[in-house]
Amino acid sequence: MRTRNVKPYAYGSFYKQDGAALPVVTGELVDFDIAGPSQNTRPDVVANRISIFKSGVYQITADVSVLLKDGQSVLFNINLCPNGTLPLIGSYFDATNMNTVTGISVQAYLNVGDQVGVFIADTFTPVGRPKYKRASLTVHLLDS
Repeated sequence: MRTRNVKPYAYGSFYKQDGAALPVVTGELVDFDIAGPSQNTRPDVVANRISIFKSGVYQITADVSVLLKDGQSVLFNINLCPNGTLPLIGSYFDATNMNTVTGISVQAYLNVGDQVGVFIADTFTPVGRPKYKRASLTVHLLDS
């Protein structure tokens, strides 16, 4: 039973499942292939972004399973723009070991129309190109 004091939910998620490892390319978004459950958001696996339909404070969690060779590293962030120009404050996370699952959770105020994605901000690759196998991105409204 729903009462008037219950706030509408907003959440969304998507995932990249095990499969072919994809190359990590600086300046691109992490590629997702499965949209998870959502309400008042729209996970778009073509654009690799979650669109927000309800303004408020969100908990945003991202993680990536990275396959690195010796000396390689990757820097990610949670970003509001596909070209990487609007990273969320405190959202940078990196991978520096051979096989790493790395991620971060941040809270941020998101407005209706904002689109959130995981951006590959930088790579250090003295030999070869790093790859990633699994990834996830979730948003959950904490308060509106």
